[in-house]
Amino acid sequence: MNYPTPEEGLSAIRKSYLAALQQGSGRQADQVVEDSLDQGLTANQLYMDVFQPTAYEIGRLWQRNLFTVAQEHLATAIIERQMGQLRAYFKPRVSRNRTLVLGSVTQELHRVGVRMVADFFEQDGWTVYYLGATTPASSFVGLARDVHADMIGISVQMVYHLPHIAGVIQEMERCGLGGLPVIVGGMPFIQQPELYRSFNVRFSAPNAEQAVAQANDIFLEG
Repeated sequence: MNYPTPEEGLSAIRKSYLAALQQGSGRQADQVVEDSLDQGLTANQLYMDVFQPTAYEIGRLWQRNLFTVAQEHLATAIIERQMGQLRAYFKPRVSRNRTLVLGSVTQELHRVGVRMVADFFEQDGWTVYYLGATTPASSFVGLARDVHADMIGISVQMVYHLPHIAGVIQEMERCGLGGLPVIVGGMPFIQQPELYRSFNVRFSAPNAEQAVAQANDIFLEG
């Protein structure tokens, strides 16, 4: 008997999950998540191997007019609700004594990816101030200054919002925080891994797990 490989199993889960979101069925999506946990998947694996690729696939389908705006909003709401239900799995494992302020730039409404990053950093022991969607540069920098942040994280999903990154960097310099490390992320940086260099920021990462690893490496270097 041929048993499915781990990747084949994940592929089947993603297919079932996407189908549930296409139908707008929160109950069906919940069942996929519950079954996955019963089969031994961790919450981290669900984030990395199911939620993130499915969210990107929904975005791709929306751009091709194969997903309506209503479907995209409903699917996003279902994913965010399930992330909230999995929140207990992301309790801090250690204490890093480091602080991160992160959110999506102004006018950027997509926040699933940056919420994943927030949860992974909290699990790793960072103190996280998650600002969610469409965060003005002044809010980013003002909070970072007030909480003595060690790093700022900026998310952009739509290419036409990339210029807002420069606004955050300029505000940081204006407020004397020019030396603070900045991480950027989102689909444009996945498609063009070296794009972050154009904004004079420290690094970007394709997913939450690598973002945490690279952030910790920066402080080890110091």
